[in-house]
Amino acid sequence: MKKRDRLAAALLSLSLLAATPAARAYTVYGYSEGMAQVEEDGKWGFAGSGGEVVVPIQYRSVVSFSLGMAAVNLDGKLGVIRPDGEYLIEPEYDTLMPAGYGLYMAQRGDDWGVVSILPYTNGAGEETNEVYPISYVSVELGTSGGLDALILTSKGGGRTVAPLFQIPGVLGELGVEGSQFPLTRGRLPAFDDVDPKDWFALWVDIAYNTGIMEGTGTSTFEPGREVTVAEALQMAANMDSRHKGDNFHTTAHVSTPWYTDAVTYCLASGIISRGQFDDYERQITRRELAQVFGATELARSLPQRNNPVRVMAAVRDVKAIDPAAGAVYGLYTKGILTGVDEKLSFRPDSAVTRAEAAALAARLARPEQRVDLF
Repeated sequence: MKKRDRLAAALLSLSLLAATPAARAYTVYGYSEGMAQVEEDGKWGFAGSGGEVVVPIQYRSVVSFSLGMAAVNLDGKLGVIRPDGEYLIEPEYDTLMPAGYGLYMAQRGDDWGVVSILPYTNGAGEETNEVYPISYVSVELGTSGGLDALILTSKGGGRTVAPLFQIPGVLGELGVEGSQFPLTRGRLPAFDDVDPKDWFALWVDIAYNTGIMEGTGTSTFEPGREVTVAEALQMAANMDSRHKGDNFHTTAHVSTPWYTDAVTYCLASGIISRGQFDDYERQITRRELAQVFGATELARSLPQRNNPVRVMAAVRDVKAIDPAAGAVYGLYTKGILTGVDEKLSFRPDSAVTRAEAAALAARLARPEQRVDLF
């Protein structure tokens, strides 16, 4: 750690001691995706943007969050958590090494395999996260035929070679949810206006990594800029196309205005109706964005994870008679919307910032980041 970084960490630690009645002597280190490593008496956890501990200080070691995942060592066993501390991979492995696409090369005892942060149901009807079973002599990232690949060596000496570019297809065939929006290892933005401490840094990283959103300039994202109808339709068409596996998201669009093809796609797919918007370049409201995103086939296909009756009772500023109520309640129910405060308020008539849109798009694309509200 550089001298200035040590000084910054020490000052932050002192400020926490002064501001915290219990005066816990934990040290806060650098932030990544809104989360900082914290250490106390040789144990590690994570703090949020205000320095408050949000993942218990209980681990032998941790690594920084990247794309919403962090490896942790609990009593000598390795696992992977998400920002709220929930396990994506239980701490039961002796070695875990990231392979990209939400996969880790995993060792348990003398055996190796490849595990996913997302489970799926195998041919025997059992839920598992083993994409390649823990039964190999070794697993490594290497090259085959000039292509980056996972190389697995069996106990009989045979080799299984899985080119990395084929991994999303492998996950899709297994039925791993979110495989249409793979997490590409190492593809992270470096926007000057997104700080690692910002609450939205995680969502910007995921939305950028999955190709749903890009920057607005050479090195800017403009997280506070309000989203237009055209931008929302472009995102909706992109996500819907990716989910369906058609070619809209892989086709170059040169029409004038730039959003013409997205509007056409959304009309043809039933995401919007003709005349629903009279001006595509105006700001979109939160109510309208919920209607647009909620009408995509991606959103409609998602399972419920929050009780819809409790959602309707909790979201007090959206009435059942509101034309957008079904879409709004649906996105809360599926763990996409979380509200703007602890009361789960929606503020339907407010504008939507690019940071907020990134959060919604990231949760739509990536199942492991969806939220249990109750």
